[in-house]
Amino acid sequence: MNKNNIYINWKNWNSDLFGKTSKLEEAYFGNIIKMLRLKKSPKILEVGFGNGAFLGYLTKKNFNCEGVESNQNLVNLALKNNYSAYQSFSEIDKNNKYDLIVLFDVIEHIPLENIEDFLKDLSIYLNDSGSIFMRFPNGGSPLGLANQHGDVTHCNIITISKLNYWCYNLNLRVVLSKGDDLPFIFKHNYLKMPSRIFRIIFYKIVERIIRIISNQSKGVLSSNLQVIIKKNNGV
Repeated sequence: MNKNNIYINWKNWNSDLFGKTSKLEEAYFGNIIKMLRLKKSPKILEVGFGNGAFLGYLTKKNFNCEGVESNQNLVNLALKNNYSAYQSFSEIDKNNKYDLIVLFDVIEHIPLENIEDFLKDLSIYLNDSGSIFMRFPNGGSPLGLANQHGDVTHCNIITISKLNYWCYNLNLRVVLSKGDDLPFIFKHNYLKMPSRIFRIIFYKIVERIIRIISNQSKGVLSSNLQVIIKKNNGV
């Protein structure tokens, strides 16, 4: 079995479910789109689209979207399901500019020595006023350890301070960083509200304890981080 298939099987991605989204994913993606305040009819590129959940959501909402993915088997699945997909940036015309570039759990897969070149590629395809949205394991929090070390293909630990450094070198800037939160309430999920309230309260208590015993008085402690990056000449 080749490496592409091994990873797909390990992630338990079913080819019949490519591009499908759960109710939770729809609510989660919807919150992100609202936060980004996109202009009318934006052009969106997802980097590392995996099993296509976000591409499927965007298509369902009539967004103009494309994807790039290093796993050829996943690219083939995307093309089979009528998505516009590439295996590398080199296949995309450099005159093609996007209003939003999205990366869910991707940058931690990029080797340290390749990070700046990778971010430069993103910048090349980004409109001057566009945004890059990333989610990745929080390398600056003990709560991010499980996500960071739960995948053998993660080869880089990302923190906000590191990201700020890389962006500074590339005329980019981090304009927002926050914890990654699941939607509190979404359609067909009202019965789970009490348990979610309990989890939020318990999380706040654990966070306070961690700050006391680790002297980490600042910074986000959630297991994942969400960031928005823009060009320094963006608006």
